[in-house]
Amino acid sequence: MDQYNNRRGNHDEHNDNFLSLIYTFEVEINVLDFDPRYPKNPQTLGEKLRKARMDRKMKLKEVAALLGVSDTSVLNWEIRGKMPQRNRMERVERFIEGKPNSEIS
Repeated sequence: MDQYNNRRGNHDEHNDNFLSLIYTFEVEINVLDFDPRYPKNPQTLGEKLRKARMDRKMKLKEVAALLGVSDTSVLNWEIRGKMPQRNRMERVERFIEGKPNSEIS
């Protein structure tokens, strides 16, 4: 019996040493990187607008209200390749640049 307990004791010591070798680490992951709709390398105005909107976790309607247009207009700019009218372009560019909402409206 002593021999059994002795082996068991050594086994427990081994487990204690093993457990002390477990490491944890934190990794920051941008969940948007896994969304196929998220433009990772935006090239067009529409892609830049969509990326800025998604980075801010905003809905089309929220951006539309901020820019003073319809949500259809924002959708047209983002995915249909349409360009904003000249009088709206400055607001869109300020939004893309990350200006505070007070500077956009």
